[in-house]
Amino acid sequence: MPWLYACAIALVGLGLLARHGQWLDAFYVFIPAVWAQCLVYGLGVFLVLQQGPSDRDDRVLLALILGVAVILRVIALATPPNFLSTDVYRYVWDGRVQGAGINPYLYIPSEPAVASLRDDAIYPHINRLYTARTIYPPFAQMVFFAVTRLGESVTAMRVAMLGFETVAVLALAVLLKRQGLPAHRLALYLWHPLPVWEFACGAHVDAVVLATSLLAILAAMSNRRGLSGALLGAAALTKFLPIAIAPALYRRWDWRMPAAFVVVVGSSYALYSGAGWKVLGFLQGYVDEEGITQGQGVFISMLLEDIGLSPLSALLGFAAVASAVLGTMVMRALSRNGDMKTMAPLAGGLAIATIVLISPHYPWYFCWLVPFICFLPSASLIYLTSAVFYLYLTDEPFGLMTGLSIYAPALALFALEQRRAFVPLLQQGSIP
Repeated sequence: MPWLYACAIALVGLGLLARHGQWLDAFYVFIPAVWAQCLVYGLGVFLVLQQGPSDRDDRVLLALILGVAVILRVIALATPPNFLSTDVYRYVWDGRVQGAGINPYLYIPSEPAVASLRDDAIYPHINRLYTARTIYPPFAQMVFFAVTRLGESVTAMRVAMLGFETVAVLALAVLLKRQGLPAHRLALYLWHPLPVWEFACGAHVDAVVLATSLLAILAAMSNRRGLSGALLGAAALTKFLPIAIAPALYRRWDWRMPAAFVVVVGSSYALYSGAGWKVLGFLQGYVDEEGITQGQGVFISMLLEDIGLSPLSALLGFAAVASAVLGTMVMRALSRNGDMKTMAPLAGGLAIATIVLISPHYPWYFCWLVPFICFLPSASLIYLTSAVFYLYLTDEPFGLMTGLSIYAPALALFALEQRRAFVPLLQQGSIP
């Protein structure tokens, strides 16, 4: 416990230093401070995993974990809103547009049709102000609308995202109990610097993804198949990535989960169908901008091209790798047929594989992986979700060197972890 107290103090102190860097508008202060937080977090994970079964000391430890988590988020909340990202301004704008009775997919913010909604606090900070309609799917739009009915401000959106994160933490606590894991494992999520800065400071909508995804897993574990499908639909209509965990939640021959998913997706898009095909927003432009369609924004494809393959061959090679990895994991998930004990870890494995394969260019996409550290604690996953702060330092977020810095060490650590798990089984004769 004394070392955990030291970690707690260090995390708070480094959080204050990182906040100071934000007010100075200095990444050369902020990023080193946050990476130091990540190192302290890694030590904290090791110490937490050494704790014994639940007892009186566990209650004290849980109080420490929750107290530090709240302090870290208060520190991040008291920071400039546009230091890390300006996405939150688009959230507020989309909610404001809907509040005026206008479909958010119809207009670019700079168009005359929405000129009456402009102000000095939100409008000038909207990203892609002159070039793009909104990219966010329907459930995200519903959240933006609901939040802005309470307040059309960055602060209101930040508080709302912290509210969704709170729901995610409560769902995570129940999942840990269902898995027979101690409550103090919540520290593996709550003390991680990535969600602290991306939710309390950046107010990213990924907090909604966490809440709905974890609730979908919890509903599936409770055999509430329809509710699980509906929640997964809400998660996928916030950001499309959660579709990847569907095989872990699906039970063979069950129709309620996919039916509920389709109903939620269909009815949500129907609400905004007045925009026609514009309801897809900036999605195609975003995919092209990030180089995903050509494979230039995907780490594995870039790596294959760098070792001598043509762009087309590299793209096909990536497709083969992705199909093999995800195909194997999907078959494994389906073969477990909704086994409750393996559901959360399998969902985590699918989420991790998906993120590594598509190699997003923004740190907040990786927040989706952090809750799964509670079920799959590993150096590789901790490194991956910590190294992504490097994306704030590079002007070329999809460059090969950036990918090598983030993914190569993580994959090397993962290979080492798998070898250590494999060798004892081989020695025991468990593997033919």
